[in-house]
Amino acid sequence: MSSKRAEAQVLARAFHDDPMFTFIAPSADRRRRVLPWFFGAALRLGDQQGRVDTDAGRAAVIWLPPGRTSLGPGALLRSGLALAPIRLGPSAFGRFTRLTSAFEKSAATVHGTTYWHLFILGVDPSVQGQGVGVRLVAPVLAEADAAGHLCYLETLSERNLAFYQRLGFTVAGHVTAPGLPEFWMMTRAPRTD
Repeated sequence: MSSKRAEAQVLARAFHDDPMFTFIAPSADRRRRVLPWFFGAALRLGDQQGRVDTDAGRAAVIWLPPGRTSLGPGALLRSGLALAPIRLGPSAFGRFTRLTSAFEKSAATVHGTTYWHLFILGVDPSVQGQGVGVRLVAPVLAEADAAGHLCYLETLSERNLAFYQRLGFTVAGHVTAPGLPEFWMMTRAPRTD
């Protein structure tokens, strides 16, 4: 299995029961089929637009750096994410679009224009809680600190809040909107110590 395919499988396992994807694709069988494709495209996007770091088939993180956080049509085409309407199906794509539009609208109020976007962090369920995710995000957090850049993320899982707070993130907003799952926006100011 190729490295990128293995990384996509890790992310698919990590996010299989995540509230974002259970909302988008309620059927567990459908998620098993579509998430490897989705995360393969997301990894290509990360390689093209930003930075991807992995831990030997156990975890992967995708960062979008300052100045490259907006995803235009070209980036979506090159990565393959432009096929989402077909691959996800009309209903799931509609839910995906409503949710990601809510992310964009809400996030604009909290992160400013110069920030690192922690786009995706997934750790295989078999090794969660062992520090793999912390080690994987550390290099970009250090780079952001050195450059004086904010870091930003959104999560739909309340249990993730404590993990990110240990890394220095704080809740910048909590969104509850009719017809959508709740989500939290978190920011991390650069550390100078």
